[in-house]
Amino acid sequence: MAAMAGCTIFDAIFGPLPDNSNSNTDLSLGIAIVQPAEAVSATLGVATIIQWADIATIDGTVVRITAQRRNDLNEDNADPIELVGDGTTGSGRDAVADGDNDFFEWDITGVRVGSYVIIATIETPEGETLQVMSTDEDRGTTGAINVTTALPVPTFTFTAPGATDESVTTGNTFDITWTDNGATNADALVKLGLDTDSDHESGNEIILVSNQPLSENGNNGQFTFFFQDENGDTVPDGDYTVFAIVDDNANDIVTAESTGLLQVNP
Repeated sequence: MAAMAGCTIFDAIFGPLPDNSNSNTDLSLGIAIVQPAEAVSATLGVATIIQWADIATIDGTVVRITAQRRNDLNEDNADPIELVGDGTTGSGRDAVADGDNDFFEWDITGVRVGSYVIIATIETPEGETLQVMSTDEDRGTTGAINVTTALPVPTFTFTAPGATDESVTTGNTFDITWTDNGATNADALVKLGLDTDSDHESGNEIILVSNQPLSENGNNGQFTFFFQDENGDTVPDGDYTVFAIVDDNANDIVTAESTGLLQVNP
């Protein structure tokens, strides 16, 4: 519960004020999450109802609704998803025009699996802000939305290079090979690349192929390295870790690396 003295809403939703000095008929600004009040499961592509109750007496007061993924330690482990409003001051739904109760249908499209806490923020034009969460020990609510998917977590293991380094010289090719579970995850796509370090998002990566279906060739995969990247540019000589990034747009992104290096013109 979050509330300030001045207007009206049901005690069953907001509960008593912290100092018990006023009744809820004196509230002027308040917000509470009605649904989810307990943990619920949600499937990708199926709408889940988020409902809240608010008090607003000042024109221009807005409500923002955010979904935040958290781990078992209650730590944020992804960027917030702005459902109502864009997360910036002044954005959101008109709390006065929409009355005391409101809802939002979250269709979970393009959302990663995991446990999401709903955060509701109400803000006046003067910048007075209150915020509540769907998991609240004081109210006894455990309203996390647990997003699930039928897709298995992608797997990916390099077999060449395997445990030892491999080399290739100009005029020859090298078959990069791996095993995966593409036969059971047709939605997953693979980005295959070479890197001289362990940070595969630093900008110095050499991408060999992008958006290759994991399901191609069932549970086995192969890419023939012929000294060119995906744009047709020549790959410089050097020692490279071969890496793959696998994304099915539902499970967390999987990154795999070869144990052995690919040595280009050693």
